Amino acid sequence: MRKLLLGVALLTLAACGTTSGGGSNPVPPPFNPGDPGPGGNTPPPIPLDGPIMYNCSNGQQIVVDIDGNNARVQIVGGTSMVLPGAGDGYYTNGRYGFRGGGANGQWEVGRAAAASCTGS
Repeated sequence: MRKLLLGVALLTLAACGTTSGGGSNPVPPPFNPGDPGPGGNTPPPIPLDGPIMYNCSNGQQIVVDIDGNNARVQIVGGTSMVLPGAGDGYYTNGRYGFRGGGANGQWEVGRAAAASCTGS
């Protein structure tokens, strides 16, 4: 038991001792709404393409990556799927559906009312 505790302590210390390398990718300052300086007053922009994390009104978090005529969706803590395009920015496989992109979307599961989702 003592060896196990010593091993856990050493791993914890090793994780604390890692560095970011300090190279060409410095860590940006944290978002502070009251600070008018760099990183303040305005949150980082929502990406226009690539995966976007959404927090939905039904409590689910999903990651959506729209790629051509398909939307790849990962339910955080759950399953992932590819939803084929059904027209006008709507993607569905008959059971799950996503509409939107960017800062706002709607997530549908079965026959339940669509949940509104906010991108982050």
